[in-house]
Amino acid sequence: MLAKPFETDSSQSVSHEKKQSRSGRWFFQIGAVAAIVGSLLGLVGNLIHPATTGLDTNAVAHVIALSEAWTAIHLLIVVGLIFMLGGLVAICSSIKGELAGTLAQLGYVAVIAGITVGLITVILDGVGAKHIADAWAAAPPDEKAAALRILQAEEILNFALASLFNILFAGVTFILLGLAVALSQVYPRWLGWIVVVAGLGSASPLR
Repeated sequence: MLAKPFETDSSQSVSHEKKQSRSGRWFFQIGAVAAIVGSLLGLVGNLIHPATTGLDTNAVAHVIALSEAWTAIHLLIVVGLIFMLGGLVAICSSIKGELAGTLAQLGYVAVIAGITVGLITVILDGVGAKHIADAWAAAPPDEKAAALRILQAEEILNFALASLFNILFAGVTFILLGLAVALSQVYPRWLGWIVVVAGLGSASPLR
């Protein structure tokens, strides 16, 4: 019986590179699916989100308290943000090169920070505001004013966080990733410039 020959360093290196290549393909394929799924979940969640106006806290309290799906809708958006995180990280990892790669790395940092702010914002609005609004609805008449002031404070915090989310995620993140795409050879350059323009239009606080 012939002994099995030892693998050379060269063959081991080729085998390792093939495994890395397969792993990379899976990473980018899963990332692409995650980006699409996350975008769709976020879109659906925002479309079915009950309309509120921050100018009238009493009206906001009524809308939140009467909405049985309020928390579920926000959890849907949370899941969408998590999927988008996976997709955007995959895009950042796919861009190499000196300037384009550097911009992608900076975009990666902005993605992590932006999604973190987004998750806090959505959970605060979906869970925190719902509990406060329900407490306001169940409060006796002499306590409703105090409960409403608590909800108003929560809405102010939520508004501030949403503004930061707009600047950091919708603005800075997509400006950096758009420039990285435009300066790389991985994706169509025109697509990168469209993303840059969209990011510039989004990089402003809410009013």
